[in-house]
Amino acid sequence: MRGRKKIPDIRAAILGCAAEVFAQREFHEVLTEDIAARLGIGKGTIYRYFDSKEALYFATIVEGLAGMHDAVTAALHQPAPVAAVIERLVETVLTYFWTRRDFFILLHRHEPTLDPRERAEWQQQREELVAEVQRILFSALPRGSLGRQHPRLTVEILFGMMRSASLYRSAADRLPTLAKLITAMFLTGISGQSANGKPRTHPRRALPRRRSQALRGGLSHS
Repeated sequence: MRGRKKIPDIRAAILGCAAEVFAQREFHEVLTEDIAARLGIGKGTIYRYFDSKEALYFATIVEGLAGMHDAVTAALHQPAPVAAVIERLVETVLTYFWTRRDFFILLHRHEPTLDPRERAEWQQQREELVAEVQRILFSALPRGSLGRQHPRLTVEILFGMMRSASLYRSAADRLPTLAKLITAMFLTGISGQSANGKPRTHPRRALPRRRSQALRGGLSHS
């Protein structure tokens, strides 16, 4: 078995089936036997292509991010007030990771084992997304605001909030509610007031209709 040549079609079939199973259940509830049984192959065949269930899980996430990238791109490029765009972005990302909350933990463990080409592509995609969100915020936030002064850090804070919500949400939390909460906290803070105690309002400036089509990226870890 060990000396056999790996077949790309089988690897793709394993990834496709595993993606469906992992999307339906939490990571700890999935057994490799379940995936093998669905495909009609032995469990050993899966381990020829993936060293562990964790490696398989991570690979399904990386493989499936393209779909989320398209959804994120659409959310970012719809003309609307910045608050609405941010909320759509947050809800899109939370939706994708709703049943994949272990991803961020496994990412730190498996990212060093990625093929150099895959790692470079991953980083490039993330940088493109960060740059696009920066442009959105810069075009909509008032001059002198903290978001304009620290655009990169501001976007990383937003990503960190989405990551934390994905990891630490409770069973009672609901996705639309979390998306609104993150958006409100990101744009106005936990008190909803400025430093001088006056209530803040969400920026209402509509986003430009034309925007760069270079975005092909996705969300990674923070």
